[in-house]
Amino acid sequence: MDAGGSTSPFSSPITSDEEYLSPPEEFPEPGETWPRTPTMKLSPSQDRDSSDSSSKAPPTFKVSLMDQSVREGQDVIMSIRVQGEPKPVVSWLRNRQPVRPDQRRFAEEAEGGLCRLRILAAERGDAGFYTCKAVNEYGARQCEARLEVRGE
Repeated sequence: MDAGGSTSPFSSPITSDEEYLSPPEEFPEPGETWPRTPTMKLSPSQDRDSSDSSSKAPPTFKVSLMDQSVREGQDVIMSIRVQGEPKPVVSWLRNRQPVRPDQRRFAEEAEGGLCRLRILAAERGDAGFYTCKAVNEYGARQCEARLEVRGE
């Protein structure tokens, strides 16, 4: 508001302070024991079966990547086996950059957490450090290996 009593061009949706105040604090009455017995009982969430501890687990590698050395033109298969609940999302990186799928490079997933990165007819430019990253809501893990591509 300015000195002339005009209001700002912006209006507030707040119409009463009572809507936005915290509830009043409670204090014991004379002779009353404190704290009071709660009137509402809290129970564990029924959304999940708490007896099944496998329903939540961060990713773990059962088989990790291994260094490989191949000749130019040779096919490469990099394999891992990962477990976790919920099922981890697996991604592949080369020298910390995402591997872009194309006709020569592609990722595969099979039963039991087996994941593979296939590189057909490896070229020298495919050499580098490969990382497999597995992520779910309970954690993230990664393993790394070096791929060497030798000239013929």
